Amino acid sequence: MRSLTPLWPVVVLASVGLLVAGCVGNSNLDPARDRYQALPRICDLVSPATASRVIGASLQTDALSVETTGYCAWTYRDLGSEGAHPLERRLSLHVSLHRSSDTRSGSDGALEELDRLSEDSPNDFERVLGFGEYAVRSTTPDGVDYIIVVGNLNLKMGYSGRDVDAAGQMAPMPRDQATERAEVLAREIAANTART
Repeated sequence: MRSLTPLWPVVVLASVGLLVAGCVGNSNLDPARDRYQALPRICDLVSPATASRVIGASLQTDALSVETTGYCAWTYRDLGSEGAHPLERRLSLHVSLHRSSDTRSGSDGALEELDRLSEDSPNDFERVLGFGEYAVRSTTPDGVDYIIVVGNLNLKMGYSGRDVDAAGQMAPMPRDQATERAEVLAREIAANTART
């Protein structure tokens, strides 16, 4: 009876060898070649002039940033006005930095996060052009969401608001206004990110 040499160690070694050879030849998998080595200053991605014009003149900013993820939130609230008026406008921006690994580039990681976020959302996203390298947009009951990829950064932006109507009741911000203003913000965020 002849003994058979197990083939799995040979197959595993050959696969590892091909993987290493493939990674050595692909400079995109080198973390030093990732476009962004650190998170940008997230609150600086929207200029004070745009924030004042689109969100509100007297707004509050809240921010948090750790090594590879962070956010900035801009909030305007008017609790003292009488009659019909914008009650609240809110912009939130979450940014994730993806670094290259042995198996994927940082840019691919940012695109994979875009896919995951849009698939996990209860809202339908559509592809939009002119925002970073790849972007999707969704209209929500309260406003508009964008997910934008610039290099190895994933930027998730949400713009929402509520108004007080003539009868003194709260109502969602008008949809056309939300769409128009969210587009202004998303364009500026993508352009400022690309310049950093």
